Amino acid sequence: MSTEPIVFLGPGSEWFWAMAQFFVVAVTLLGIYYQFRLQRAANAFEQLNRLGEQWDSEPMLRARLDAVRTIAAGREGSEAALSLVGNYWETVATLVRQGHVNERVVAETYGNNTAVWWSAFQGVIHQMREQRLDPTIFENFEWLAGRFAEDGLKSGAAVHDRATLARIFEASIPALADRVRMAEESRLPPERRAPRPRRSVGAK
Repeated sequence: MSTEPIVFLGPGSEWFWAMAQFFVVAVTLLGIYYQFRLQRAANAFEQLNRLGEQWDSEPMLRARLDAVRTIAAGREGSEAALSLVGNYWETVATLVRQGHVNERVVAETYGNNTAVWWSAFQGVIHQMREQRLDPTIFENFEWLAGRFAEDGLKSGAAVHDRATLARIFEASIPALADRVRMAEESRLPPERRAPRPRRSVGAK
């Protein structure tokens, strides 16, 4: 054991100041990393909020309603509906694939919607790819649906049975139609809106 006195000031104290400088740099880097994580989480949350608002917008609701009615009737989804719904999922998938939004967060947020909508439009998408000789059309959308099925995330596997898909979409028609109606009414003056049914006392 050294009997030399520990020096904090003056000659011989260089070791102490070097250690102090290292500690300050380490704490600063840790703070920067923590702020970066917070900012990234905030940005992802904001992006998901914007995507949620877009998914529930009136034009998107109308496109979704048109698609579910068409597919419930046993026909392929139209390119008109695909231009909104498909591009929406392509945007979500691109954000995930580029690392801007966490894949599991999207799976937990959207449930099996990605896989179901890919199944709904994959026939139209494959036709578009063949007609335009472009295999990259909606490639990120396809990738995300495949990822969720492959990893067994909450979204589940794609629905390949058209009869099952038609039943799923048929069941969703009333709720979507009601949301479209509510969106339409929200643009009307209050006196022209349909009266809401009154709840009885104790109703939930």
